[in-house]
Amino acid sequence: MVARVKAVLRRVNSKDSASDDAPNQLVLDEEGWRALADGKDIELTAVEFQLLKVMMSAPGRIFSREQLMDHMYRDHRIVSERTVDSHIKKLRRKIADAWPEREIIRSVYGVGYKYQPEE
Repeated sequence: MVARVKAVLRRVNSKDSASDDAPNQLVLDEEGWRALADGKDIELTAVEFQLLKVMMSAPGRIFSREQLMDHMYRDHRIVSERTVDSHIKKLRRKIADAWPEREIIRSVYGVGYKYQPEE
C-alpha cells in the first residue's frame, strides 16, 4: 500500500514539475472555469471562458463570429455579431495583462478569429 501511495505521489510531482518547466503556457481549468497563464490566474467571465475554450480546442482554426456565437450562447438568444468583437477585445486585454508581449488571439480580416499560440 505504501508503495502505491509513493508511486501516485511521484506521478503528481512529475506533472507539477513538467508544467513549471513549460513557460508561456496557457491552461484552462474547466472545473474552476478559469484560465492560467504561466500559473497566473486570468479572471474570465463565463462567456469569455467559453470563447477561449472553443478557440483553444482547435489552434490555428479560424472561427467566424457566427460559429463563436453558437458556442457562446447555446440558448440561441439574439445578439449582434459585434458582441463577439466586444468579448474578444476584453479577452485580449485580460491575456495581455498576464502576457504583455504575446498576442495569441488573432483577427482574420473578413472571416473571424483564431487562437494561435506562439511556436
